[in-house]
Amino acid sequence: MPRRKPTGPRDRRGAPRAGQAAREPSAQQTAAYLARQKVVCERKDRYASEAEARAFALMHQPGPGSRADVYRCEVCDGWHHTRGR
Repeated sequence: MPRRKPTGPRDRRGAPRAGQAAREPSAQQTAAYLARQKVVCERKDRYASEAEARAFALMHQPGPGSRADVYRCEVCDGWHHTRGR
């Protein structure tokens, strides 16, 4: 399951404000978050292995000086690649 940052009041550095505990998301918020993540994941190309994803990313790099990377998806347990910059 993807990690989520707790919501609640935070200071400029992103730390919970003094005297206030961070709120945990409700079950409904968590379900909605996971549903959105699944929709996003379904639009992406999925690869069975890291080697397969890395090979595709290397063959389809946008141009010189750019770098594509791969990562393991916590939603589908497959592999996706990022666009290099």
